[in-house]
Amino acid sequence: MVEPVTGSPAFQAFETREAAADHVATLIEGALRQQLAVAGRASLLLSGGSTPGPVFERLSAVGLDWASVSIGLVDERWVPEEDSRSNAALIKRTLLKDAAAEAQFEPMYTGAPDPAAGESQVEATYRLLFEAPPIMLLGMGPDGHTASWFPGTENLEVLLDPNAVQLVGAVDATDAPVAGDMPHRMTINAHALVQASLTVLYITGEDKRGVLEDRAATLPIHHAERLLGSRLKEVWAP
Repeated sequence: MVEPVTGSPAFQAFETREAAADHVATLIEGALRQQLAVAGRASLLLSGGSTPGPVFERLSAVGLDWASVSIGLVDERWVPEEDSRSNAALIKRTLLKDAAAEAQFEPMYTGAPDPAAGESQVEATYRLLFEAPPIMLLGMGPDGHTASWFPGTENLEVLLDPNAVQLVGAVDATDAPVAGDMPHRMTINAHALVQASLTVLYITGEDKRGVLEDRAATLPIHHAERLLGSRLKEVWAP
C-alpha cells in the first residue's frame, strides 16, 4: 500500500522563462549525474508541449554518459513520430542531438490501431525503464491535468491509483475539451509516478499558477501533489 508523502511541494518562482528553464535543466542534470554515479545507468521520463522544449535544448549540450541514459515519455498522443504533435518528435528534435544523441529512447506509440491495443507492449518496455527509480519532468494543462490524467476521463480513477498493478494506461479523453482532436493517448499512471527518484513540475503563465494554487478544486495535479508531497519540485515562470 502506497502512502502519500508528508510535506508540501517545493515551489520556486522565477522572473523569466529562461531562468526557470535553466533551473529545471540543472535539477535534471544533477539527478542524472547522481544516478549514473550510483547505478551506472539512469532513466528519464519527459513531458511534451511547448514549455519544456528549452529545457531539452539545454540538456542536449550537457556532457554526460548519455549512452547509459534511457529516455521515455510521461505520456503521448497516439500518433506516429512523423506527426508534428508527437511528443517523441519533440524529444528527438530538441534533446536527442549533440551530446545527448547517444541516449536510448523508448517511445510510447507502437503503431497499434489504438492505445488499448498497444498497452501491453508499452507496459513491458517501460518496466525496463523502472528497474531503477526514474527522473520525471511533468507539465500541466489549463484544466489541471498532468501526464494524460484528464478530468472526466472514464478510467481516471484507475490512472490515479498508486497501488495499481501496471505502470502505464491507455486513455480515451474524448470528453476532455483540452485534449482537442487528439483524445487517444498513452500515459504513465500514479503507480509509476510515486516510484520516481526526482519529479519536477514545470509550468508557465499566471493562469496555470492560479489553477495549481486552487487546491480546493482537487484536480489531477493536486492528486499528484498529495502523492509526492515534499518530493515534488514545482518551478514556475510568467
